[in-house]
Amino acid sequence: MILNYFKIAWRNLVKNRAYAFINVTGLALGIGAALLIFALVRYHYNVDRHHQKYDSIYRVTTRFVTPEGNFNIAGVPYELGKALKNDHPDIENLAMIDLYRDPLVTIPVANGPDRKFKEAHQMGAFVQPAYFKIFDYAWLAGGPAELTQPNTVVISAENAIKYFGTTQVINKIIKINATLNTRIVGVFKDYRDNTDFAYQIMASWASLPAFYGRPLNTDFDNINGDTQCFVSLNNQFTQADWDRQMLAFVKKNKPQGVKDTRFPMQPLRDIHFSTDTDGVSQGLIWSLFAIGIFLLLTASINFVNLATAQALNRSREVGVRKVLGSTQSQLFWQFIGETALLTLTATAIALLFFQFGQQLVQENLHGAFRFTFYYDVSVIGWLALIVVGVIFLSGFYPALVLAGFKPALVLAGRMTSQQLGGFSIRRSLVVTQFAISQMLIVGMIVVANQLHYIQTKDLGFRQNAILTVRLPQVPKQDAGKMEAFRHLAMAIPEVEKLSYSMSGPPQSGWVSQTMIKYDTRPDVEKFTPQQKYIDAAYVDLYGLKLVAGRNLQPADTSREVLVNEAFVKQLGIQKPAEVLGKFLHNGRDLEIVGVVKDFNQNNLRTGIAPLFMTTRTTNYFFANLQLHNGNFERVIRQLEKNYNQIYPDSYFTAQFVDEQLQENYTQEQTMAKLVNFFAGIAVLIGCLGLYGLMLFMAAQKTKEIGVRKVLGASIGNILWLFGKEFVRLIAVAFVVATPVAWWVMTHWLQDFSYKIELGPGIFGIALLATVIVAALTVGIQSIKAALMNPVKSLRSE
Repeated sequence: MILNYFKIAWRNLVKNRAYAFINVTGLALGIGAALLIFALVRYHYNVDRHHQKYDSIYRVTTRFVTPEGNFNIAGVPYELGKALKNDHPDIENLAMIDLYRDPLVTIPVANGPDRKFKEAHQMGAFVQPAYFKIFDYAWLAGGPAELTQPNTVVISAENAIKYFGTTQVINKIIKINATLNTRIVGVFKDYRDNTDFAYQIMASWASLPAFYGRPLNTDFDNINGDTQCFVSLNNQFTQADWDRQMLAFVKKNKPQGVKDTRFPMQPLRDIHFSTDTDGVSQGLIWSLFAIGIFLLLTASINFVNLATAQALNRSREVGVRKVLGSTQSQLFWQFIGETALLTLTATAIALLFFQFGQQLVQENLHGAFRFTFYYDVSVIGWLALIVVGVIFLSGFYPALVLAGFKPALVLAGRMTSQQLGGFSIRRSLVVTQFAISQMLIVGMIVVANQLHYIQTKDLGFRQNAILTVRLPQVPKQDAGKMEAFRHLAMAIPEVEKLSYSMSGPPQSGWVSQTMIKYDTRPDVEKFTPQQKYIDAAYVDLYGLKLVAGRNLQPADTSREVLVNEAFVKQLGIQKPAEVLGKFLHNGRDLEIVGVVKDFNQNNLRTGIAPLFMTTRTTNYFFANLQLHNGNFERVIRQLEKNYNQIYPDSYFTAQFVDEQLQENYTQEQTMAKLVNFFAGIAVLIGCLGLYGLMLFMAAQKTKEIGVRKVLGASIGNILWLFGKEFVRLIAVAFVVATPVAWWVMTHWLQDFSYKIELGPGIFGIALLATVIVAALTVGIQSIKAALMNPVKSLRSE
C-alpha cells in the first residue's frame, strides 16, 4: 500500500510540474536557509564547550561603579592573581595571562638573514602554567611543564610547521617582537574554530618583565584590558563564596576603591555573549534564530496555500477512493506521504544550498561569524526535526481538508469554497507571509540606514587621507629612531604632517582608563577617564578644536594635559576656562593647559567618554601621517622602505583611519549582510508562493475572464480583478507587521547612543517594496490571462 501511495504521489507531481517545482523550490530555500542559521546558532552556543571544566571556569573581571551606571572590562591588575591565590588558597586553579596582538616572530638563521613572520590577525599571550590545567590542550610535542621558566614558549602545530616545516621543534629558538628570545618547550594541536581563546603563541608569564623591559606594575590602580585572570573552581571555593568575600578582598588590596571597584567572576559560558567585553550580541543570535523559524513558516505557508488551492482538482479522486472503501485515515496519510516526498526532495536540494550558503556567508563575513558545521548526531537531529516540522506544518491542514471531502457532494459537483479550504484560511496565511516579509524588509532598511548614519556622522576629527603606521612593540620607544623615521617620512612629497601617539582617535583595542584626583580635591574622582598619550602635533593633524586654553608644548615626558568637554562636565564645572591652570593627579602632577571640543574617540554605541591627553614618548605606539591626495600606494611603499631602514627587526603595518572606523562596526555590518541575505530569501519564497497562487487563480477564472471580456471589460478591469485581492492582503499585513517591526528595531537601536529616528518613511518604503514585488510577481501572469482570446476560453461552453 505504501508503494502505491508513492506511485500516486509521483504521478501527481509529474502531472502538476509547475506546482511541484514551486513547492520544492520554496521548501528547499526555506530549509536550506534555516539549516544555515541553525548552524550559526549551534556554533555560537558551543564555543569552548570542549573544555572538561567548562561549567566551573570563570574569568575575573573589573567592574567600575559610577553615577552614570556600572561598566565592566575584562582586564585586572597584574597583582590580582597573586593576591587572590594568597587570600583564597582553596581556589582550585588560577592563571594570569597577558595578551598581545599580531606578534612578529623572527627565526634566527646561522648562515643568512633571519626569517620574519608577521602573524596578522593572530593573538599571542603570556600565560602562567596553570592556564593549561584550566583549559584543555592536546600536545603533539613537549608540554607546558617548563613554562615556569623565563624565555620559554609553546606554539601551535600550524605555526611550528610554518616556521620549521615540522612539529618536532622542541628547544628551537624564536624571537618575539624583536625583543624576546624564547625556547620552544611545547607544540599543541591546532584548534581555532570553536574557541574565543585562539592564542597561537604562548610564552611564559615569567618572560613579561624582559618583554616590557621593566618590572610588572604592582599597583592595583593600574588596570589593562589585556591583562586577564582565569580560575577553575570546585566545591571548596565557589562563585557564591567569592561574591560574599569580594568586598573584603577589595578593602585589603585596594582600599581606595571600596566605593567604586569590584572584581566579579564571569562564567566561561557568558564570555562569548558579553558585549561589555567585546563578545557577540546574544540578541543578534536569537534574531537570526527567529528569522530561521520565519523562513520555514513562509515556505510551509506556500505549500499549504498551493495544496488547498488545488483541492478541487483532487476532489473527484478523493470521492472515488471513498466510494471504493478508502477510510479518511488512509487518505490523510496518503496526502501526508505526498508532502513527505516533496519535503525530502526539497531537503536534498536544501543540503546543496546549505553547502553553497555556508561558503558564501564565511567569505562575506570575513570571520565575524566563523563556524564549522559538523555532521554529528546533534546535526542529524536538527535536520530530522526540521524535516518532520515542515511535513507537519505543510501537510497536516491540506491532508485534513482533502481527506474530509464528502463523496456525495464531490461526485455531484456541489463542492463549496469553504469545503475546499476556504479563502479565509488562505487569506490568513498570505497575510502572515506578507507580514513576515515586511518585517524583514523593515529590519533590512533600519540596519542599513543606521550603519550608513554611524559611518558618515561627523565624529569631530579629521579622518580622510590619514594613515597610521604601527611602531614596534618594544620595552621603550627609542626617541632617536622615531625622529629619524619622522625625517624620512616628511621627505616624501605627499606626506604633509606627522604625529606620534598611543592610538588614533578611533582607539578600538587601545582604550586605557585610570583613576585621577582633581586639583585640591582630597578624594579620587568617582569617574575613571580615558587617557591618551599624544605629541604636540596630534591636535593639529586630526583637526581637533580647542574651546579654551592652548595646545600641549613638545615634551618627552608628561607635564601638561589636555582634557575634553566631557571631562569638565564630569567634574561638575560649567565653564571650560575654569579648569585652566588647575592640576590633574594620576601619579604625577599634570597642569591642565587646554580643553578640546568633544570628539568621538569610541564607537557610536557608547558615546563620548571623559578623556585627558598628555605627552610621553615611551607610550607612543603609532605614527599618524596626513597625506595629500595622490598615489597612496607609492607613498606606502616608500614608507615601508623607510620603516625597514629604521626598524629592521620589525614589520611594517599601515592602515587608513577610515578603515579603522569601519572595523568598529563589524557586528553591525555582519547583521546587515545576514538580514539582507535572509530577507532576500524570504521575499523570493513569497514570490514563488504568489506566482503559484496566481497560476491557480488564472486557471480557475479562465471562463469568467472570457465572459467579462465579451461583455466589454477592459484589460485594466481584468488586471484589477486579480490585483485587488492582493492589495487588501498587503494592507492587512502592513497593519500587523508595523507595530511588531517598530518594537523590535526600537530595542535594537537602544544599543546606540547615536541613532536614526524610526519615522513613517521607513515603513512606507517597506510597504511600497512589498507592493512592487507582489505586482511584478503576479503582473506577468495577470497580463497573460487578460490578453487571452475569449473565444478559446468559452469554446467548451
